[in-house]
Amino acid sequence: MATGDTTRGDSGIPDAELVAAVLAGAHERYNELVRRYKSLVTTYAFSRVNQRELAEDLAQETFVRAFVALDHLKNPAAFSAWLLSIAHNVCIDHLRSKSRTVSLEIHSEKDSQGQILIENRHDRGVVERIAQEEMRDRILGAIDALGDEYRATLLLRHVAGQSCEEIAESLGVSLGTVTSRLSRAHKLLRERLAKFMEPEK
Repeated sequence: MATGDTTRGDSGIPDAELVAAVLAGAHERYNELVRRYKSLVTTYAFSRVNQRELAEDLAQETFVRAFVALDHLKNPAAFSAWLLSIAHNVCIDHLRSKSRTVSLEIHSEKDSQGQILIENRHDRGVVERIAQEEMRDRILGAIDALGDEYRATLLLRHVAGQSCEEIAESLGVSLGTVTSRLSRAHKLLRERLAKFMEPEK
């Protein structure tokens, strides 16, 4: 299982009890949730941006967003899945913003006919990087479009590294529901990404 127990953590206090305490005004209890999941969220962010310092910044933004929106959490026992969904959205926002910035930089270098100049290895490398970032954006977008239930289940399985039994406990659903959601989520991802994986004719 990945770092951080998504139900009780190092203190033995369930996530739901910590969430309830924070919502009741004991804001200092949120620090335990941060300590409990900092490694997991940072690792997930690093897998998206491949920069340690940036991943730490995105993790911090994730926890800030989660704290502000904590009273909107419908199932406190599923805090970890909800937190990973927020981390996912934070990463998407950053990557989309970065992609727009790089694209503007490239499109600013054109010849007299308005064509983009790609004359040296550096330029080709930038274009290849943009293509990779666009594909990454499509994958993240496809995950984001799955809906809360499928996305949370997928992130707990492939990011948090939880077993199906652990996911069922975290989300408060049956084991059959977890396996069904995973199967459906994988199928939807394949369908959404299939057209981008087809070789050009």
